[in-house]
Amino acid sequence: MKYTIGEVANFLNLSRDMIRYYEKRGVIASERNESNNYRTYDNMAVFELLDTIQHKNLNLSIREIEAMRQGDYEHNMSCYLDRYYNELKGEISFGTTLLKRIEELKSRYEASNKNTGSYWTKSMPGRYRYHVVDSINGEFGSIELDSSTSDVLFSDYVNPFVDYGFNSTDDKQSWYADISKNYIDELSIDLPHGCEYEPEGMYLCSLENIGCVKKFDMSAIDRFRKNAYDCYGEKIAINPVRGIIASRFKRAGELHVIIELQIKIG
Repeated sequence: MKYTIGEVANFLNLSRDMIRYYEKRGVIASERNESNNYRTYDNMAVFELLDTIQHKNLNLSIREIEAMRQGDYEHNMSCYLDRYYNELKGEISFGTTLLKRIEELKSRYEASNKNTGSYWTKSMPGRYRYHVVDSINGEFGSIELDSSTSDVLFSDYVNPFVDYGFNSTDDKQSWYADISKNYIDELSIDLPHGCEYEPEGMYLCSLENIGCVKKFDMSAIDRFRKNAYDCYGEKIAINPVRGIIASRFKRAGELHVIIELQIKIG
């Protein structure tokens, strides 16, 4: 049976240009109708196109399909499938971890809308932290972030898992970007030098509105430390207060920031 290029295009949901391209690359061959000199394709050409479409959907390039057919088909196909299998495993692993991260962020945002001013304790995993900038009484200094660190922290692979916040001692805040050790381990991220490691531990936490981004009001830190001292006394007095940006919201036309304040117990 012979088919026109239009019929093959309809069979396989391909454009005529794509069929011509495959023919040019030697994937299929056509014949010429003697009466009108139009291209025609037999059943074998259709089957070859079906194979090609499937191979393309298994992430093989046209060049790889050509090489596979011209060489040891079985060996080459096995190698290509192994490669695609490993790529998909990596993508699935990343996707699973990213889903976990999105659930974490959703929970954080929902809590910040309901629990501002509340106190609770929770266990926190270890975290790797990179210093970004210092501020005193809400006034910021110069950003200190080298290119090798930026290349990793702001890459598409790593950045979704980065939190932003500060460590506060007296009236100084050291702002940082950090990542949970859990995500580092799950994604096998090779971190650049220069990070500090905060071990896992139990923390007293609270959510506070520190005001608009134009001028943060850091007095919430003092209130938080006083309440922490009232609850746990001297054993936490020497620990810095740290904060992680939990959410943002508009009030009177200005963007306010909700911070989850944390202080290590013990």
